[in-house]
Amino acid sequence: MTLTRRHAAQALLLGGLATACATPPRREPVISINLADAQTPPDPDTTHLETAFDEARRMTVPVKLGARGPFQFVVDTGANRTVIGVETAALCSLAADGTTPVHGIVGTQPAPLVKVPRLRVGQVQSSNLSLPVLPKASLGADGLLGIDVLKGRRMRLSFVRNTFEIGPSGSGASVNMLGGGGGTRIPRRTDGIVVPAQYRSGQLVIFDADVDGIPVRAFLDSGAQITCGNEALRDALIRQRPGYDKRMRDTQLISATGQTSPARLAALPRLRLGGMGLNNIRAAFAPLHIFNLWDLNDRPSMLVGVDVLRNFDEVILDFGRREVTFIHQRRQAPA
Repeated sequence: MTLTRRHAAQALLLGGLATACATPPRREPVISINLADAQTPPDPDTTHLETAFDEARRMTVPVKLGARGPFQFVVDTGANRTVIGVETAALCSLAADGTTPVHGIVGTQPAPLVKVPRLRVGQVQSSNLSLPVLPKASLGADGLLGIDVLKGRRMRLSFVRNTFEIGPSGSGASVNMLGGGGGTRIPRRTDGIVVPAQYRSGQLVIFDADVDGIPVRAFLDSGAQITCGNEALRDALIRQRPGYDKRMRDTQLISATGQTSPARLAALPRLRLGGMGLNNIRAAFAPLHIFNLWDLNDRPSMLVGVDVLRNFDEVILDFGRREVTFIHQRRQAPA
């Protein structure tokens, strides 16, 4: 089983498919979005926990391993598997369970496995897990909460209220609120832009996306500090905008596995995700192992990091319905 996770340096932390779009992506106007006034009464089964953010401003949530914890795990939609920090595993006296190859953004390396009898985040519980172990210094947290735990569920990342909610898939489904922010009640519904997604290698991939009109496959990766594009996207932008490469500067990406890769950093001309348009988003371009693993070297693709997701008030990922909802209360120009 593969782990897809990135960690980028120089203060940059980092990290699918289908067929190419047969028709040009839709050019929908960006809507001004407001939360509904109606509120739901508190659910007696709702769990209220404190949330936090790591130094890279990635969202972390409290996770219990058996009777120990809570530990702060980064919510990482780019990781196929939940990962335990070496120090966390030692503190919990987790038994060894062999080794496994770990695929990071830069390459592959073996990692030890540990047995986790029970992992719980809020009221979502997983049992009898065998999870990779990596150094906490590389992860930037006590662990990574991957989509093996999130799969089939609906989660909401609220950056304005500093909350993380997880519950059953489906529009309007009840959720467990992992507290924070000012009030424990959540909107009954939201008015947002819903973008269909594909499910590939465990990740949700948005196809209704483009950079400066160039269609891209956009993988949502809440565990990456910075958005990262492949060389096919970089080359397409240079062909479309001669001299674009002269705006780039050198940087380095560091994987959670500790491996490094040179990269070129530049501002994207325009990023559109569904009906949402964003300007001046930085992206690091590199020939990453993860793009090769997903057979994406020749197709413009990108890992959309938390730097992009934080431009929205809320992002809802419904893994069961295969859709992403972007909520933004501030007015923007049409995409």
